[in-house]
Parts: sequence; C-alpha cells; structure tokens
Amino acid sequence: MVKKYAYDSTQQSGFTLIDLSIAIAIIGILAVIAMLQYQVYLGKAQAGRVINELGQLRLNVEECLQMGMTTVGSGSTECNPHAPASNLLVGNSQTGETLPVGMGVAQVTSPLTISTNITGILSTKAMPALSGTKVIWSRANDGSWQCISNIEAKYLPEYCQRNENI
Repeated sequence: MVKKYAYDSTQQSGFTLIDLSIAIAIIGILAVIAMLQYQVYLGKAQAGRVINELGQLRLNVEECLQMGMTTVGSGSTECNPHAPASNLLVGNSQTGETLPVGMGVAQVTSPLTISTNITGILSTKAMPALSGTKVIWSRANDGSWQCISNIEAKYLPEYCQRNENI
C-alpha cells in the first residue's frame, strides 16, 4: 500500500529568494516612476496656482487704467489691485497692508501704463525647481495680456510662454 502523504521532492511551496527579489525590484521601479510623476504634478499645480492668482489681477489693473488711476496705492485716487497674499510668492504689499509672516504678493508696475506688468516671484515654499522663478503677465499696447515665465516648460500651461531671460 502506498502512503497517501508521502513527501514528493519535486513539489515546491512558497517563493524563492529570486522571486522575492524580482518582486521588490519591480515595486521599487514603479515607486520611482510614481514619485517623479508626482513631482511634475506638484510643480504644475503650484505654477498654475501662481499664474492664475496673478492673472486675476488683470481685471483690477484694467479697471484702474480705465479710471485714470496710475499710481499703485490704497488712497482714493490710487489703484489698489487687491493682490492676495500667497505663501508661494515673495514681495511686499504695494498698498501699505501688513502681510502675514511668510506671505508675499504680486508686484504691479507703478505707475500703471498701457504696457504694465504684473510680476510674481516664487518663494522657497514652492518646490525647489520653482523657487526663485518668475511669472509675468505683461499688457500690450492693444490691451491684450501675455503670460511669460522662466519656469521649466513642463510645469507651465500651454498659454504661458517660457522665456529664460526674464
């Protein structure tokens, strides 16, 4: 009679060290790829946030130009662009407001002209690839606005042109 539970030397159970090593290597490669993609995503999000915050100031600047207010300030005859404080920007308030610690605002060319610029310099609180870079919304004589920046192109939206010489 043959034993039912005899040891079979050809039967294998569990994983070998090579199987586990290959699985760990694949997981490691996927983690590196995911981390790199996350960094690009974070850079796009931060750059997009700053570009949009500065872009919203264009309407206020246009209104001031139409009303003949050319000096940036908080007086009744001065233009207050209502630049919101941001932890991603450096720059003091141009209207005399006290900003919270670690916050900055965009800078508007003063006096305002038909070729005014709205400039934002990214702070060290932005990811390292963006820290110290600039975003500029520049007004042309015909009233149109253009976004230019020295941020790497992979972080910029399509409507914002890269210019490393700003």
